[in-house]
Formats: sequence, structure tokens, C-alpha cells
Amino acid sequence: MYKLIIVDDEFSTRNGLALCINWLEYGIEVVGEAENGTKGLALAQSCRPDIVLTDVKMPGMDGIEMVRRLRADMPDTKIVFISGYDDIAYLKSAMKMDAVDYILKPVNLDELTAVVEKIMDMSKREENRKDLLQRMSAKLHQSIPLLREKFFIQLIRDGSPDRTQIEKRIGFLELRLPFDAAYCALIIRIDNAIAVFEAMSEQSTQLISFAIQNICQELVDRHASGYAFENRRGEYVLIIALPEMLGEDILLPFVEELTTSLNGFLKRLVELHLTIGIGGTAAHLGQLAESYHTAEEAIERKLFLGRNQAVMFDAMAARKDVDYRRINEMLAAIASVLKTEDANQIEQLLDAMFRELSLSRGIGYKDCQRICLQVLLVASQFLSEFGLRTDLQNGEESEVWEQLLKLETLDEMSRHLKHYLFSICRQVETKSFKKAHDVIGEIVRIIGERYAENLTISDIAQQVYLAKTYICLLFKQETGETINEYITRVRMEKARELLKETDKKLADVSQAIGYSEPSYFTKQFRKYAGMKPSEYRDIHRR
Repeated sequence: MYKLIIVDDEFSTRNGLALCINWLEYGIEVVGEAENGTKGLALAQSCRPDIVLTDVKMPGMDGIEMVRRLRADMPDTKIVFISGYDDIAYLKSAMKMDAVDYILKPVNLDELTAVVEKIMDMSKREENRKDLLQRMSAKLHQSIPLLREKFFIQLIRDGSPDRTQIEKRIGFLELRLPFDAAYCALIIRIDNAIAVFEAMSEQSTQLISFAIQNICQELVDRHASGYAFENRRGEYVLIIALPEMLGEDILLPFVEELTTSLNGFLKRLVELHLTIGIGGTAAHLGQLAESYHTAEEAIERKLFLGRNQAVMFDAMAARKDVDYRRINEMLAAIASVLKTEDANQIEQLLDAMFRELSLSRGIGYKDCQRICLQVLLVASQFLSEFGLRTDLQNGEESEVWEQLLKLETLDEMSRHLKHYLFSICRQVETKSFKKAHDVIGEIVRIIGERYAENLTISDIAQQVYLAKTYICLLFKQETGETINEYITRVRMEKARELLKETDKKLADVSQAIGYSEPSYFTKQFRKYAGMKPSEYRDIHRR
């Protein structure tokens, strides 16, 4: 029986709520009433109700404060607020208290009935879920004995041609595994298992693991014979002895039923996806490791085929070697395109790279992962080289690298890289104008102060803390001339000034504007002004 209390400062409302519904028909008993929040809280603490009907606005402690205090001690209690039309401001605050629903005064019987049925439906679902968890928790302690599990793991990982030793251990462990039967190994792997289990408590993880093994074992017992066990966290293996008459023909219908059963169970608890790898047939138990290894190869094909499906061991028959030269060219192109902030080109390059990887089918998961890490390294080097790295960027980059190591398919990797590189393009785009203006101004200032020295682009790059290639590209894009052309123009204008306004010798003028060789100065001045320095002085000193 569920316990209900009613809290309202109006006696007529409390009395009406207590009498307008036959609460006992719903398995609910009204255990008390209170006229304000203070008394309501004391009543709740004494009788521990399952449901509270409370007015929002009451003298003294209102319903909102009462529920806030009650929640700290009774988080599972169902709350229904009652409010007048003029209490909307109170009601908005009340709904933040995770209430089941609210009812406006005057209370409508149909509306109240609907809310009660909603509460009962929620309560029953919670009870069913608790019952399911309790039943599965009880079965958790009936796990496969450790010695059996060790034997299964040895069979699939190492294999053993020694029939005598295998049969001796089978007898000791009381297993139904005839040595001469044909066998098939199936692998069931939770997709993105690392991320999935990180978000769960250890008890939930163990419960789900046990449930998967239990469902698998029931199906194996129903259709063939064999055993299910956990090989490693998130990976479960089925050793199936194929029936003599049907052989491999049972595998596809078995896998279909297995997929349906597992997905049906998991959806009731948590959203999980599974990929199943089906190995080749082993002629006897000593060859089971070969079947397991082909199932492992099959399940790795989800890199290309995607997650949440069953894959036969021959799905990777058509394959070709990846063209690493082409991949390296694309990596170099990505490095170049990042400088242009062109997200469309980035997308095209990544699509082409992943298309190359997908078509190869000869590359393994680790190699694909390494290539993706190279893309991130290219992006990291770009951020450092062009002065775009910040503490926030460092944190985001670490998170992106960590997340990449958890991805299992090319499609996921492609989307992950695109999202990150697009964010870099947006960052560059938003900062580039201001940064370009500041950098150009600093370069102009440096040249204005140091043109008389033997000034080089390397000197300037070092002083503005940026790469030579970057400042050359930026200066050309923003001003239309190269840095060297600008240095020459500054020097020549200063030379004109000195030739017109002083009697310095040409060698001294040359030295004053940064040229150690007067002959080279004369050549540069003639190219710039169309005449020799001496001719220029004669014309402007007449």
C-alpha cells in the first residue's frame, strides 16, 4: 500500500482531495493532512509517505521550501503541486523541484485522476526495474567457476593439439565438450566499451556482464551445446559445438535470435550496442583458437562496416594494401589548407583519406588509429607554429586525443576529426583579422627601427615569435608586397631623404640605411628611383 499525505492551508481543499477519489482502489492510503509546510514536513518525516499532494503557496513555510527539505531525506517521494491561477511565479519555482505534475485550483477530478494514474504507472515501472535488478543481482553470484573460465580462455587464445590433456581437463571440470565435434567461436563485443563502462558503477557493469552471459548460455543450450564466458571486459565469447546434422547452417538463425534477445534485454536497462564476430569452423576442440582468431578478425571489420551488427569471418576477403604515399600527401595537404581556414577543403581531404582507408580493407585498426593521430599532430603543429595555442586549446586538444583512442569505426573517426579541424578553422577565422593587423603593425615597427641594421626575415620572425613562412605569407596577403620589398622601400625612401638634405658621402648614406656595399646600394637605388644616387642628389640640390 502506498502512503499519501495532503498539505494545504485550506481545509476544504484538504478534505475534498481526501474524499473525491477512492484512493484504496489505487492501492493508496491517505495517512495524514497538514495545513502548512512546517507541519507537512514534520508529518512526512514521521510517516515517510510515497506521495505528497501540496499547495505551492502557504503561510509560513510554503510548499516549495517544504519539498526542498523533504527531498534531502526522501528523494524517491512523488510530489504533485497544487496551485491557483495567480500563483504562476510560485509554480515555475515549484516545477524545478522535479515534481511528477501540478494541478490548478479548483481541482478537476479528471485531471487529478490522470495524475494519480501517472504516479501509479511510474511506481510500477520503478518496482519492475528494481525487481529485475534484484533478480539479476541474485544470479550474479552464480557465475562460471574460475577454473572453467581459465580453461575456456586457454582454448581460444592458445589452442592445444594434445587431445589427452584436453579431455583430462574436460572430465575434471565436468564440461560437455566432446573433442571430435565441429566447433565455432562467436565474439560479442560491446561497442565503445571503454566509454560505456566509464559512465557506469562497478555493480552495474558486473550486472550487465552477467546478464549477457546468461542470455547467451540459455540460447546455446536451446539450439546446440557449448558455453558462454567473458574473455575480457566488454568482450564475451561463445564456444558452440555444431550439431552433426546441421553444422554451420544453424549459425545465421542462431545469431539473429541472439541479437534480438540481447538488444531486447539491454534496452530495458541501458542503451548499449553490440557487434558480433562469427569465426570459421574448427574440425575439433584443439583447433578452437583458429576459429576464435577468425572471429576476432571479423569483428575488427566494424572499422569499415560500422558497429551494431554481425560480421562473418570471410567479410574481409576482398582487400588491398593501403597507399601510404597517398595518405602522406593528404596529411601534407591538410597542413597547408589549415593555413587558409577553408573548412570545405579540409572536409574534402578527410573524405578522400578515409575513402582510401575504407577501400583498402587491408589496414588494421591500430594503423587507422595512428593515421588519425597523425592528423591531430598536424593540427597541433599548426596551432604552435602560428601562435594560436592557448590553455583552453591545450585542454581541448588533450580531450580530442583521448576521445579518438576510444573510437572504433572509420565513420566515427572521420566525424571526430572533422569536428575538431572545423573548430580550428573557426578559431583561426575569428582571430585572423585582429592577429594579422597586430602582426603587420609589429613588423612595420621593427623594420622602421632596425632598417639600418643587417636585418633579416629570421630576425623579424624571432622578435614577433612566429614562423618565417607564416609572417611572409601574412605580410604578402595583407600588404600586397613581400617583407623584403617593404624593407627595400623603407631604405630607399630614407636614402632619398639623406641625399636631398645632407652632404653625406654615398658610402655613408649606404651604411646609414643598412647596406655595407655602396655598389649594391647604387644598384638598388637605380632600380628603385630610375637613376643613380649621385644623379638624384644633383637634381634635388640645384
